[in-house]
Amino acid sequence: MKKQAFLGGSCNPTVWRAEIAIPAFLAAGVAFYNPQVDDWNEKDAAYKAAGIVGGITEVEGNEKRDSQELLFVIDSQTRAIASILEATEYAASGRQVTLVINNIPDGTVVENQTITGRELKDLNRARSYLLDVAKRHSGNVSVFPDVESAVAHLIEKLK
Repeated sequence: MKKQAFLGGSCNPTVWRAEIAIPAFLAAGVAFYNPQVDDWNEKDAAYKAAGIVGGITEVEGNEKRDSQELLFVIDSQTRAIASILEATEYAASGRQVTLVINNIPDGTVVENQTITGRELKDLNRARSYLLDVAKRHSGNVSVFPDVESAVAHLIEKLK
């Protein structure tokens, strides 16, 4: 295991990695891996969706496997379904997982679509289920209300 944090969870349009996590880890001298890349393309997305390892996804998979700590930020700006599934898997398998889970407010616009009604209920239910899994696996999973406190926790653990 590498003594580092894997920065998983919600991506575009979120900026929590660049604005909060990365500066804090750098200032503390704590190692991390940032899977969010500027040159992500449809080929990488198709490979990842099909479970085919290659290119960016191979590196990401190796870093996720080898990182001592996994941070998953499930924010209110994205649907984050894939991240919720990933975080659930790692929590249930006994990995060290740190979570930030934020519900989506009614009327939030995600990818030019207003989230309301049944979709809102389903997306927030998935977040509630992840929180329930985290509570059942509290020996290896920590939950925080915001990125700042989750990052501070990880810096303390990894120093």
